[in-house]
Amino acid sequence: MSVTESSEASETSEPSEVTSRPPNRSAGWAALRPLVLRLHFYAGVLVAPFLLVAAASGMLYALSFQLERVVYADELRVPVGDGLELPLSAQVAAAREAYPDGTISAIRPSPEAGATTRVLLAGTPGVDDDKTLAVFVDPYTAEVRGALEQYGSTGALPVRTWIDELHRDLHLGAPGRLYSELAASWLWVVTGGGLLLWLSRWRARRARGEKRPASGRRRTMGRHGTLGVTVAAGLFFLSATGLTWSTYAGANVTELRTSLGQETPDVSPTVDDTAEDASAGHEGHPDGAGGGG
Repeated sequence: MSVTESSEASETSEPSEVTSRPPNRSAGWAALRPLVLRLHFYAGVLVAPFLLVAAASGMLYALSFQLERVVYADELRVPVGDGLELPLSAQVAAAREAYPDGTISAIRPSPEAGATTRVLLAGTPGVDDDKTLAVFVDPYTAEVRGALEQYGSTGALPVRTWIDELHRDLHLGAPGRLYSELAASWLWVVTGGGLLLWLSRWRARRARGEKRPASGRRRTMGRHGTLGVTVAAGLFFLSATGLTWSTYAGANVTELRTSLGQETPDVSPTVDDTAEDASAGHEGHPDGAGGGG
């Protein structure tokens, strides 16, 4: 919703917009409007590149799942053949023979006919610590179809990982992540300031009896304002949801959830002794639940 400062500033000097309001209200807004205008303009310059990259990379990420199937078709798909899969142990052995380094962190059997089995290796030389090496094995012949780095629990392969990092930090590491958080924080200012400026122009036009902005620059400004008002709710939502995943604001959100008792519960792999004792007690009194009747 950023605008050119010169075109907005020219409207502040028009007496019709100021005199159309009550004196006390117009005086307060006349003093505040230059500040809102400059914040809207300069914050818009800061936020605009972030919005462009976030929108483009977000659309690419939505298509990345289908894109992976095309780019990595040799690793992901195999001929079905007779349809009889080899034992999983044989598939894992073939993967370890081809890639003996690292340790097995997970195994993802073929989810459907024609799909390969993934053997995930952690601690493989040349692979980042936050990634695993996915070895793709033909479940029908135990042929190793290739190996690719995998990131995250969704099994993102290099193409999707690259798009995800572009969306997250512009491939700039910590500085890019901080810029994204800063831009998302100032998006509130850009959107809110734009709404105030649009409302002031709309009320001024209504006081003058204008149904639509005049031609030229005013009409362009009117279209800009109308578009901004239309997407304002989406921009507020984008900023709020994006900040929950950010470095600093996200940590504050996590602390707030913890203080409110909204954190994700942990599941203990052990059985509580008291639960076992209670279970044993019920075994001794099978009619205890209905004994009161």
